[in-house]
Amino acid sequence: MGALVDRAEEVATVEQTIREGGKLFLIGPRRFGKTSILKTAADRLESDSAIVLRLDAESYPTLDLLVTGIVTGAARHLKGGVKRAGEQVRRFFQSLRPELDYSVSDGTWSGKLGIDATAQDHTVLLTEALNGLEKLAQAQPQGRPVGLILDEFQRVIELGGRVAEGQIRAAIQTHSRVGYVFAGSKTRMLNDMVTDAARPFYRLGSKVFLGPIPREDFSRFLEEKFVESGFSVEGGAIVRLLDLAEDVPYNVQMLAHGCWSRLRDGATAKTRCLNAPFVEETLSTLVRQQDPFFTQLWTMLTPIQQRTLLAVVEQRGVNLQSTKTSQAVGRGPGTIRKSIHSMMENGILREDRMLNSTRLRFEDPFFARWIVLTVMAANGMRMSR
Repeated sequence: MGALVDRAEEVATVEQTIREGGKLFLIGPRRFGKTSILKTAADRLESDSAIVLRLDAESYPTLDLLVTGIVTGAARHLKGGVKRAGEQVRRFFQSLRPELDYSVSDGTWSGKLGIDATAQDHTVLLTEALNGLEKLAQAQPQGRPVGLILDEFQRVIELGGRVAEGQIRAAIQTHSRVGYVFAGSKTRMLNDMVTDAARPFYRLGSKVFLGPIPREDFSRFLEEKFVESGFSVEGGAIVRLLDLAEDVPYNVQMLAHGCWSRLRDGATAKTRCLNAPFVEETLSTLVRQQDPFFTQLWTMLTPIQQRTLLAVVEQRGVNLQSTKTSQAVGRGPGTIRKSIHSMMENGILREDRMLNSTRLRFEDPFFARWIVLTVMAANGMRMSR
């Protein structure tokens, strides 16, 4: 049942940004379909002869390796044979003195920077790579877009420091042929980066904040898919599915696929109907299947972090500065805030900013469910109403 649901507008925005040589910040929590949006847009652009480099910054432990990834990615997209592509890359990225190798057996490029990266400011190396990409774009026929999509862009700033923001802006604000899409999941960090008037990325291009898929659209899509497969859907089943997955697109589709698989394998007519109890049973099955992973994640946390997560689950992510929370965790509000911040940095929790309040949510709602079914159940604990 895997599909990209109701993200046509976001995909079109990414495409338009690349085609027009613009700048876009795509900001949204993990599991909200950001990577699928970027891949879909890149695939469509490349099918129309565009040059699109799509890299995940978190896959590169250092900025100089990210720079190498940009250079070799450029070589992969250039036409005219291996020799000509190598010559073009060395010309466009001359300041980096790239040394490239092409593997005939698997058709891939590899390489390294010819300059001594240890003696260089790595952010400067990145801006040189971006300038080289602009030269590459200028050498393409008019109408052939060139784009750079950097997923988990916040990693670049974490590696390069706040000074990197100014250096990157200074480079790309003069570029007119390369379209840039900077995407990221650390929503608070990126939101501050693009909305604070004192910071370099303020008003640099457009911003798209990726939220949950509207329930009406998701519900219609899910019910249609179940019915198309020959299953019946009882009232309330889809709502319960969305509630349990907390409207997180990745988890919704994972739970829906789990339900679909169990219905498909059902032997009787009774088991071919999707209802709320069936959804509950399916989630319990999925959580049990992930028990080794969740157990490892839980045991890696400190006792204070574990008690903080229990408080987040019990209180549904609100009122965590209360006396009740401090008593439950056994620490003061300051320690609890540090614990929460640490788990946000490590991708366990995220902030959900509502109209007049903020609620803490799990990046993976199924981890919260595992805590309820295992840790809380074993200790006779119940969630607050």
